[in-house]
Amino acid sequence: MKFKTIACLVLVGMSINLLLVRDAHAYLDPGAGSALLQGLLAAVAAIAVVAKLYWHRLLRFFGFRKKMTDINQTTSQDDQKKSKDNKSA
Repeated sequence: MKFKTIACLVLVGMSINLLLVRDAHAYLDPGAGSALLQGLLAAVAAIAVVAKLYWHRLLRFFGFRKKMTDINQTTSQDDQKKSKDNKSA
């Protein structure tokens, strides 16, 4: 059988299984809610740390800051203009 045929059969089988599922009658204790809250807070903290690590890259990507090479080039051009002005004066 081809891979696509097998994948299609598995997908159909899983879909049928989900449609025929009965009630689980599961008990969620307070510890489950606490674990869910802890996981959400950990995800928020992880996103904050990643944003802090890549903050300057994000600003450059969105155009709020220039690249360091652009800043160096404009600074060197300004220095050259100043030195020319000082020599002519």
